[in-house]
Amino acid sequence: MQWDELLLSHTSLPRVTTDWDLKKGTGCTEGHTGTSAAAPLAAGMIALMLQVRPCLTWRDVQHIIVFTATKYEDHHAVWDTNQAGFSHSHQHGFGLLNAWRLVNAAKIWESVPYLASYVSPMLREGKAIPILPQRLEVSWNVTLADLELSGMRTLEHVAVTVTITHPRRGNLEIRLFCPSGIMSLIGTTRSMDSDPSGFADWTFSTVRCWGEEAQGTYRLVIRDTGDKTLPAGMLKQWQLTLYGSSWTPDEMKQRQRLLEEAMSGQYLNNGFSLPCPPGLDIPEQEPYTITTNTLKTLMLLGCFAVFWTVYYMLEVYLTRHQVTFDLTCHSSSACRWYHRGGKHRSLEDGLEMESVLLYTEKDMEEVEVEADPPMPSLGTQGDEAGWSPLAPKFSTSERTTGFHEGARAGPGYSGRDMASELLLANREQQTC
Repeated sequence: MQWDELLLSHTSLPRVTTDWDLKKGTGCTEGHTGTSAAAPLAAGMIALMLQVRPCLTWRDVQHIIVFTATKYEDHHAVWDTNQAGFSHSHQHGFGLLNAWRLVNAAKIWESVPYLASYVSPMLREGKAIPILPQRLEVSWNVTLADLELSGMRTLEHVAVTVTITHPRRGNLEIRLFCPSGIMSLIGTTRSMDSDPSGFADWTFSTVRCWGEEAQGTYRLVIRDTGDKTLPAGMLKQWQLTLYGSSWTPDEMKQRQRLLEEAMSGQYLNNGFSLPCPPGLDIPEQEPYTITTNTLKTLMLLGCFAVFWTVYYMLEVYLTRHQVTFDLTCHSSSACRWYHRGGKHRSLEDGLEMESVLLYTEKDMEEVEVEADPPMPSLGTQGDEAGWSPLAPKFSTSERTTGFHEGARAGPGYSGRDMASELLLANREQQTC
């Protein structure tokens, strides 16, 4: 398809498209309008622009649309021409998009300068908003010194952030006047909006001042279209924000003339191409190499994960199938468990071993007697009659023998530990 065959003409024929609500998506309609129809059409045209000029930025696309849009003849629309020569209406914006004009302009377009901005201080007013026919008007002057730091000369977007209290904010009408005198209706009255919260840090914006000089006095006018039965609203504070570039008004007009010369299509099919501006130099990313220690760590973590998974699955399987094991000892005396009813106890019962006493009841009585010997009389003489709390005297016949000492001193000692004898079943019947 040749670019000279691509032409968007405005005719009176309706736009026909499919409609999902008609015949389950197979029907057609002629009433497809609004932003739902405009957005895909605009996206397709911008795609054609990027095809001939891939390095266009979002600001380049906006500038080209403003420069190439055509006025739509509507008897109900009011068109105003701003200081830069652009026509705009509140109903149709800058006009109709024309694919032929957009593509030709994109072919020779050079990028706009960097985005510049200016933000005024927070302007605190605290003024009441009167009822019509009166109005509240506040202003702020932007000087060359204010714009010197950013280098802004011409406007693109103008934004106003307001904080207003009002019992019914739908009654308010907000207008912004640029330094050239062109008016922007940034806030219209809304009959269905009865919200009593007003506007809290609410931002309104306009593009009607596109291309005009940024220096000058900006006026904000607020009107209340309600009646006197409601309390008056109040403008607490507002702030002005400007967005633009370092383009001068003369450079804007020169760019307009250049685009109009390209509308003949002479640059589309002759191989003409402008170089894209250089972008950022992004170094190539070095490939990541896994070290030996990292690989070992990953292998260990993987093995642990596999082991834990197998263990958990085995535990769940044994629990669901009620699988038990009888691990009681039958012959060895070293792990002998107690018997109940002639049968071995389970592993859990076998773990509850009886505490083994190292002294009998008779031995405990002898120890208590010997632990409290009678106090000697004051008149007793001799070493054997003396008494010392550190070394009490015991008789040879009444001395209590220790557990291991008695076991080794007894007749027939064969080196067997008496603990195994104490674990016999008859110990269960003895008194603790």
